[in-house]
Amino acid sequence: MPVSSETDPGSRTPDESDNSAPPPSSPGFLLRASTLLVGATMLSRLLGLVREMLIAGYYGASGQTDSFAFAIIVPELLRTLIISGAVASVFIPLMTETQKSGKLEEAKRLAGIMLTFITFAALIVVFAGEAIAPYLVKLSEILTYSPGTLDLKKIALTTNLIRIMLPIVIFVGLWGLMGGILNTFDNFHVPGLAPLAWNGTIIALLVIYGAQEKIYHVAWAFVLGHAVQMAFHFPALQKLGIKPLAIDWHHPMLRKFLVLAPAAVLAYAAPAVNAFIGQGIALNLEESSASSLMYAFRIQQLPMSVFGVSVATALFPTLSRYASSGDGPRLVRSLATGLRMTALAVIPAVVFFLVLPQQTIELIYQRGKFDADDTARVAGALFWYSWAILPMSLLLLTARTFFSEKDTRTPAILGTGTIILYYILAVNLSSPERFGLFGLPMSNSFVAWIFLLFSIAIINYRHKNETSLVSAIGFISPVQMLLAAIIEAAVLYGYSSLIGEIHGTLPLIGFLAGGAVIGAAVYLGLLKIFGNQDLSATIKRLFSREN
Repeated sequence: MPVSSETDPGSRTPDESDNSAPPPSSPGFLLRASTLLVGATMLSRLLGLVREMLIAGYYGASGQTDSFAFAIIVPELLRTLIISGAVASVFIPLMTETQKSGKLEEAKRLAGIMLTFITFAALIVVFAGEAIAPYLVKLSEILTYSPGTLDLKKIALTTNLIRIMLPIVIFVGLWGLMGGILNTFDNFHVPGLAPLAWNGTIIALLVIYGAQEKIYHVAWAFVLGHAVQMAFHFPALQKLGIKPLAIDWHHPMLRKFLVLAPAAVLAYAAPAVNAFIGQGIALNLEESSASSLMYAFRIQQLPMSVFGVSVATALFPTLSRYASSGDGPRLVRSLATGLRMTALAVIPAVVFFLVLPQQTIELIYQRGKFDADDTARVAGALFWYSWAILPMSLLLLTARTFFSEKDTRTPAILGTGTIILYYILAVNLSSPERFGLFGLPMSNSFVAWIFLLFSIAIINYRHKNETSLVSAIGFISPVQMLLAAIIEAAVLYGYSSLIGEIHGTLPLIGFLAGGAVIGAAVYLGLLKIFGNQDLSATIKRLFSREN
């Protein structure tokens, strides 16, 4: 991505910020913002690992954790379907459009209106969810064509857990909106650090109550953790002078949002609906299937959250600014740079999980009530989930590109197709006669790749007369990354074979740390030998303060 002629947002004076919209972020600022988010996210994910280790150690993979695994999906599903993470994605371009016109105070007023609107909508969703909770549990049986597989105690437990955790809809909906608002003002550190408060709260409560082995304590811990995470944003919003305001139903930007939001909901619904379908099917498989899926999914999310989400979050305001100004070539080049930057960072982790899933799961989870059989199931699920890490990370960028152009129809159509394809594959591949539990992550990975290829093809076609996305991505750098990844996998496999079977916390820490260092050294070393331009540019921009 070429160096922007605009000034670095960090160098703007207060007067400049008050009178005009922030310019598109430079490549150096983008990389530094991404790096800050990566650091904050890595800290949060380390705490997240501690959180998951505590849950696994206290509760294992059992019937009650199966109920929790399904119940925790429901607030996310309802939040996505009714309020949606797309709220922030639709709202950011509208906020940017208002800022770009020089109406900074009006942008803040719009933000205040949206805070009230989302709170109101979330409350309606929570009240409705409380009423339909039992039917959502029964729906899981219908999805698998196996009514009657859940006993009354499991239905009651799952229903109660759903009802406890439904307020998460309010907290996560507002957290997503607040983070999006702050991002438009180039504030990435507050939204990036908020998950630390979330994980810290949950860990503290698990340490206090986990030994009692009551799954309801985990549910309450998640609710309180999300509340703290949301509240973490209040001081930064107050500093900007943003506060909830009465809903102005005639505000042109709110009306535009209400027009764009339904399609955006469909576009963002696919991952949440597919997660609900997967956990619903797993809940009706043999005991511990839903838990195994949950534990494996948490690990799969690590590289996605650390690198994919960080780059996408930092890049989205810039994409929105280029789209708002009609600068298609820069938008495409920025997207291409983001895709390569994300792939560069994510691929080594993909290889690591593909080659060493058993040892990874044993180190993280196998203690207390989590035994060797649980490790084998979760490791198998992680292996198949790992094939989705790269496409899911890149989809975060392509989806935001559609939204930056205020196009909600295309991702809505793609999302709907994804849900249909996933459901067909999941039901068939997860049958006991085929792959059982492992059929669910298999389906997830296959659909992710299909979704990504269609997204890239559409963006490429849309901008082919300006700057082709495929051309902007290039051929040489991706091939170099692929070759480096194949060699990294071979080296890690040889390393594992040489060391042999290994157990115990300290030996596994040493083994996996050695594998991580060796894998990263091989991958990055080969890219350096190949003269990979993305690696060189990333290093240069990371340490340069002039762009």
